[in-house]
Parts: sequence; structure tokens; C-alpha cells
Amino acid sequence: MGKYDELFTRIKETAREVDMKILELIPEKEPGELYAAARHYPLAGGKRVRPFVVLRAAEAVGGDAEKALYPAAAVEFIHNYSLVHDDIMDMDEKRRGRPTVHKIWGVNMAILAGDLLFSKAFEAVARAEVGPGKKARILEVLVRTSNELCEGQAMDIEFETRSEVTVEEYLRMISGKTGALFDGSATIGGIVGTEREDYVQALSKWGRNVGIAFQIWDDVLDLVADEEKLGKPVGSDIRKGKKTLIVSHFFQRASEEDKAELMKVFGKYAGDAKDDALIHEDIREEVERAIELLRKYGSIDYAAEYARNLVKEANEALKVLPESEARRDLELLGEFLVERDY
Repeated sequence: MGKYDELFTRIKETAREVDMKILELIPEKEPGELYAAARHYPLAGGKRVRPFVVLRAAEAVGGDAEKALYPAAAVEFIHNYSLVHDDIMDMDEKRRGRPTVHKIWGVNMAILAGDLLFSKAFEAVARAEVGPGKKARILEVLVRTSNELCEGQAMDIEFETRSEVTVEEYLRMISGKTGALFDGSATIGGIVGTEREDYVQALSKWGRNVGIAFQIWDDVLDLVADEEKLGKPVGSDIRKGKKTLIVSHFFQRASEEDKAELMKVFGKYAGDAKDDALIHEDIREEVERAIELLRKYGSIDYAAEYARNLVKEANEALKVLPESEARRDLELLGEFLVERDY
């Protein structure tokens, strides 16, 4: 993927700048355990894709990326607070190859660490080098984004107790869980960089579409990727019983007989502690049969094409912006998210 090399280089460069702001806002201080827990995920790395979107969106509308650094840190704090709390809800033991916050410091301290990260997002906005009117708009976007994250997560939890979820319901859920934060990132960058509302709205549409496509492509990769590149066994979502666009499409089209066959394995190994290890051969065979059923109804291809079309629409929306390296970076990022194989 040579065409993405320069994009990846610029993402790394902006990550270093954003990290300086993040560590400025969550220093090593007392209470030591609280701040250590809050710093755990930011220090674990992460590509800082959403902060990159904030900075490049600001530049794409003719603004100054320097003025977007604190807002970019705010977005990363919102992202990380949601990860801390999600890991508690899912009782996940690893994140980015390291033990989760609650695994090290316990659930109570992890909840507090997530709360601290949430409040630090608003401290970051307070430090932003923009006028009070722009700060107010950025705060509105952050609040809306956080609301949607919670709503999406609540829908996802509710889906766990249901046998079927419609395509429309899934898309509403994922619009909150992943679309909102990309939308918020692009919108905030636009607010920092311009007074033109049409530019801000174009960035908002780009972010929403790309965020949804990002998650749908993850769901596709779970079924078709190379296990070594993916870093986990293929078909984890099937064994855990995770509702995805692929599964929703299947249930709206499959025969009762095929639905029943899929349900024999769907969710059968939810909570399996050995999920990160090589799975037993009989489990693998069950999962492969389930994937065959999903292919039979074109559900995997449907989801892949849906994600690609979302990115096409997203990049089309950006054409209202003047041509620039920053705009091209956003377009390339969208394309990469639905071409990656990990």
C-alpha cells in the first residue's frame, strides 16, 4: 500500500504533537494511581487517527493546525474515556496488547480514570487558542458526540439480548458508537479553521460516513482477514454472538433452516477466555460453516460494498473544499479504512 506511506508518516508526526498536549493535561501527579490509570491507554500508543482528522480538517478549510491541537487532544480524551468504560462493561482483559485499566487498578479506579479523561476533554477545550464563540461550538459538538457514544453503546448492550437486529437498527447503533466521534473530530477541525458553514457541514458528513464505514469494515475483516494480520482468530464476532451489518443482512434474507444452523454456533462461545489463543479445530469448523452461510446470502459482500460506498460519498462531500494536501489526506484516510487488511 505504497500510496499510503506519506499519509502514515504525517499521522505519526501529528501524533507526537498531540501527545505533548495529552501528557501536559494528564501529568504524573497525586493521587498517583488515578493519574497512572488515566495515562495508561494514551501511553500505550494508538495511532491518534481521530486527532489527525481534527488537525487535517482545520487545515483543509484554510485554518491553522496549531490552534487545533488542544481540541484534537480533547477528542482523544473522549475516545479513551469510552475505551476504559467499554472494557469494564465487556470485562476485556487486554487493550492494545496491554492489560486493561480495570485489570491493573480495579473497576472502581478504572471508572474514576475514565471520568477524569472525560473531564480533561473539557479542560483541553478551555485551553484552545480560539475565540469564545468557537469554544462554545466545540463544546456543543463534544457534548453531542458523548451523548451519541452513550446511546450507541446502550443500543449495543440491548442488542445482546435479542436474537435479531435489523439493518436499520444496526446502522443507528454504529452511527453512535463509531460514526459520532469521527463526525465530531472532522466538525471540530472545521470549526477551528473556518467560518464557512458549508465547509463544516461537508466535514461532518465525511466524518460520519467514514466512522460508520470503519466499523463495518472491521466486521468484514473479522470474517475474511488473515489471522496473523488480524491478531485474533477469524470469526470471533460469530463465536461471541456480536450483531453486525453482515448478520443483520443475513437474518433478513436467510431461510429458517439456514438461520437455525447459524444460531447453533452464533454466540456459542461468548465469554470464552481462550479467544486470543488458537481455537480448537472443531470450533474452527463450526465458524467456517457459519461464514459459508453468510457468503451464501451475499451478506459479507453486501457489508463490504456498503462500507466502500459510504467512503465514496464521504470523499465526494469534500469536493466543496479547495484542493489541498490536507483534503487529500482525509480522502486517502477514508480510502485506506476500507482497503486495509488488518
